[in-house]
Amino acid sequence: MLLMARSETFAQFLPAPANVTSPDRISELPVPFVYDFSGWIDYSRSLSGTSNDNATDGVQADRYADGEGSICRSIASGDKAFYESLDAAKQLPTEEAMRLRAARADIGKACANSGARVTWTKPAGLKSPLSQQFATYLDGAFAFYHGDFFHATNSFASASHSSDPWLKESALYMTGRAQLNADQANVFEGDSNALNRSAVVKVSLGAADTVFRAYLHVYPHGRYSTSAAGLQRRVAWLGGDVGRQSELYARAFANWSPATSNVRLDQLANELDSKFLMADIEPGRIQSPQLLATLDLMRMRVPYSKDANSPKPIALNELQAQKPRFGAAPALHSFLLAVWYVYVGHQPDQALALLPQTSDAPLDYFGLSQQTLRAFALEDSGKAEDARQLWARLIPLATYRFQREALELALAINLEQAGLVDRVFADDSLVQNTAIRATLLQRAAGASLLRAQAQNSATRGALRDLALYTLLYKELTRGHYPDFIGDLALIRDNPAKPLKPFAAAGTVDDIGYACPSIRDVATILQRDPQDPKGLNCLGEFVRRNPPAYSLVEDPMVFHTVRQPVTSYPLTLGSSPSQFPGKTFERMTNYQQVMNNARASADDRAYAFYRAIRCFAPAGSSDCGGDNISRETRKRWFNTLKSTYPRSLAAQSLRYYW
Repeated sequence: MLLMARSETFAQFLPAPANVTSPDRISELPVPFVYDFSGWIDYSRSLSGTSNDNATDGVQADRYADGEGSICRSIASGDKAFYESLDAAKQLPTEEAMRLRAARADIGKACANSGARVTWTKPAGLKSPLSQQFATYLDGAFAFYHGDFFHATNSFASASHSSDPWLKESALYMTGRAQLNADQANVFEGDSNALNRSAVVKVSLGAADTVFRAYLHVYPHGRYSTSAAGLQRRVAWLGGDVGRQSELYARAFANWSPATSNVRLDQLANELDSKFLMADIEPGRIQSPQLLATLDLMRMRVPYSKDANSPKPIALNELQAQKPRFGAAPALHSFLLAVWYVYVGHQPDQALALLPQTSDAPLDYFGLSQQTLRAFALEDSGKAEDARQLWARLIPLATYRFQREALELALAINLEQAGLVDRVFADDSLVQNTAIRATLLQRAAGASLLRAQAQNSATRGALRDLALYTLLYKELTRGHYPDFIGDLALIRDNPAKPLKPFAAAGTVDDIGYACPSIRDVATILQRDPQDPKGLNCLGEFVRRNPPAYSLVEDPMVFHTVRQPVTSYPLTLGSSPSQFPGKTFERMTNYQQVMNNARASADDRAYAFYRAIRCFAPAGSSDCGGDNISRETRKRWFNTLKSTYPRSLAAQSLRYYW
């Protein structure tokens, strides 16, 4: 829904990629739609200083976006408005105005004391009719903040007949708020605050709706019009009126501006999620093209299942039958059909026929979505080179936040899948995003590319360090010992923290097993890859210095959002690594030493000790071999205790896991 909003409006609520600090950007790809979007709402709030749940009324509290904010959030602004109205009412006797001001100050104690009962008395003996009307308003305010919403309604309704402009408008608005709170007083149950719609007081709900409609009719641009419009959405939600919700949300997104909405645009999206999209909605009741499109896209994301009773993606004929409801947005309907052909029908050529050709004009978010889908369809139809050209053509057209990052990600995945990772790092490469480059260096790059990037003065320092670390770690753990020894010379004086272990001296562990420097270990293994001491010490190095970066071959979270129902999405770093060799597991080394009859007693005892401790403390291994049975570990333990009883390894190990 946000991507279908006005791009210039939506973009301002995304954190600027440049504001993501350098240490984070080396490991985090700032593209919001691969994450739960609420995380980016939190991030943007932190940048704008609106992340405090206890914010004053002048700052929109986070939970109020979902309608669950405290009624006390308005106490401060209510005080201010009331005092200003007293000042403006020149016909009020001075002494009576002072008494009214003091009485209003006392009302605030109801909120300040967290709902504790507070004694308050309506000002008496006021002679001026206007003063009496203000006192009646205060009586309603006290009842409101004390949870006596029916008394509050009567007082506010009475005050709304005042001739004073502020009192007349404010009392009418507060009548609606009082009725709304009376309606929802007992509808939320348990710790999760689950909505029990059967507990809604329908009379109060209808009254609240009538009052808010009346207020907006009389005061379309009044001081509370944005709040009243927002509360209408809550009335529709509590009443389960999906059609009315659809109408109100469509209007709220279409007309959103800071001056005309009671919540930020990103908070409005969060509200839409929690109050509308997550419900069981009958699409036939939705008339808004944007909301209907959002629901259709959600229905296309239904996971594939062979279970006949599981939900199924939306059918093509149902989607085609919706065309009249997209009369005001025909391009959006064509886009939905194209999405269906790519993700559900797996007919990319049909999608290409529905999507517009690429122009050289900058693209808004919807236009970018159209062209992104076009490139996906080209890839799915076997035209990866055509898609690659399209990605490259689109990148210079990126205007709004995260467009370029998303396009660079797609181009990088395309190049990786084609075995062209080196092109990402070419001097004229369009892929400049640090996190994308870092992921490919860690997951996909071969030794020559890593070595070149480690020595490239044009590469950022953090990326050079990552390239060198990845090169050394993989050379060491995959048996490329001569290359490892030669590449150690690339470590600079004062190396970055991840590189320091490669230049460190030898170690002695807690049971006295000594290992030389890792250079010497590699030299030993270069002479004899089966050397027991070398194998143990390589394992010890990895135990002491686990990978500083994500180097294992598990799927990354950085991926484009194309997920046909029958396959996983293409992910960055998911293609086979161009670095030869297997992923290292310490357990393999320990087992080789345990089975080596020529190994010394100290080396074998240490291998048994470390192999058993791999399963501490819960019985699952953190160094490979998780399928090794408990009986096997028991046999290792008994062998260690019986064969090497005087070793520190045997004496210090009391359990097996």
